[in-house]
Amino acid sequence: MRYLYILFTLCSLLLSSCTDTPLPETDEQDESPVTDSPGTTDPDTELPQLQVAGRYLKNDAGQVINLHGFAQTYSPFFNQNAWDNYDVAGCLRYNQMMIDGILAAGWKMNFVRMHMDPYWSDDPAKPSVRYEGHERFSATRFKKYLDEVFIPMAEYANDKGLYVVFRPPGVSPGKIAVGDDYNLFLEEVWSIVSAHPKIKNNNGIMFELANEPIDILGPDGTYASNGQGHFDRMKTFCQRIVDKIRANADNIIWVPGLAYQSSFSGFANNPVEGPNIGYAVHAYPGWYGSDTEEASPELGGTMGGGYESFQRGWNAQVEPVADFAPIMVTEMDWAPAKYNASWGKSFTGTVGGPGFGANFKYIADMSGNVSWLLFTECHRLAAFRDQPGTPGQYTFLNDPEACPWPVYHWFREYASENSGTTSALVNLEIVGVNDDLQIVDNGIMTALKDGKAVVTTTTSPASPFASSMKIITGHSRQSTILGVNAV
Repeated sequence: MRYLYILFTLCSLLLSSCTDTPLPETDEQDESPVTDSPGTTDPDTELPQLQVAGRYLKNDAGQVINLHGFAQTYSPFFNQNAWDNYDVAGCLRYNQMMIDGILAAGWKMNFVRMHMDPYWSDDPAKPSVRYEGHERFSATRFKKYLDEVFIPMAEYANDKGLYVVFRPPGVSPGKIAVGDDYNLFLEEVWSIVSAHPKIKNNNGIMFELANEPIDILGPDGTYASNGQGHFDRMKTFCQRIVDKIRANADNIIWVPGLAYQSSFSGFANNPVEGPNIGYAVHAYPGWYGSDTEEASPELGGTMGGGYESFQRGWNAQVEPVADFAPIMVTEMDWAPAKYNASWGKSFTGTVGGPGFGANFKYIADMSGNVSWLLFTECHRLAAFRDQPGTPGQYTFLNDPEACPWPVYHWFREYASENSGTTSALVNLEIVGVNDDLQIVDNGIMTALKDGKAVVTTTTSPASPFASSMKIITGHSRQSTILGVNAV
């Protein structure tokens, strides 16, 4: 990522009066992220060791690591019906081909979220209760296909330089409770997984405890996704699973929140305990106050909030845990609704302005400890070609307002930063500066009254994206520290 750590302190001073309040010190990060860890395609070389250290994921050299990747799930439906009838060889062949195709297309990715799909672990003799439910789970079938499907896929990915994040079979029921059958199901799944000799303490394999819990039974007898009492119960729910894992292994664990993995604030007061623990977040248009063309089926949302609304929502719901632990966004995508090719319906937009994608990247980058993936289907990622589309004739894969095109280049920028082939800053232009906005020594910008300016950077070699950002001064003498993102 070509990221310029150009920090401006914006201090709003009233024209009609002066203040003796000194300019605030910039809140400089004490870590410099290495946004992609060095991967490998040599099967004889192990992936670099990673561990959680404070609010960061770090390697053995103490460098901050933020991973970037994609997701796979192993069922005929999600594999374009390329195989069926529990065809293990067909499943492995197709999904390994997808990994090869994605890397051959030039995607610079270094982790894959693998869904241990219930297609394999469900007992087909039992009636279906709900979509991807746990009610038909067979431990016998799960152990069989853990050996035959999930571990071979993890080993293949590791050999290709990809860390693996295992996701348990299926999705959470709408309502959960401490000690309920779903809690016991997750304890059983992760006890099996973490005890496996090819998985336990394997640096290349991490665990995401559950997929999209929504509401939990609180101490007041209600089901909800917020409130400290409900988070206290969610901590207990997750801690039970973590303790089962830690009895066997020290693999990195990613803890889900409530409200489809969008709500985390209560963990700040009562976090899940133990080493090597981060939090697994989902992010789609409409969530956190972000812009969406259509209300999301889960959390609604509207268009019009732009960056500021998105940032406020993130700060309220995710930042409380990002302040003390690393974050991994394990589902995220967007595209204009007309393509019908993404879960989230929005557009890339501009940093500081309308749209979802550019603002998501900016918010994640500014946090400094966010790994994230693109949830676009693998066959689409493998079909990507780095050839610009024609305005008016764009497709999902080459439209700059849909997620594949910008993310492909952002991931390459992250990787080039890690390789040392970063771009040089050629020009920094601030549009809209007048007597009310002054630049003083050491890059400090002082605003004499509330207002906006646009900062545009130019890099060499040129990026395929314009890079501009609105600088918004604080209100009522409240200062704001913002970075300029050169993308």
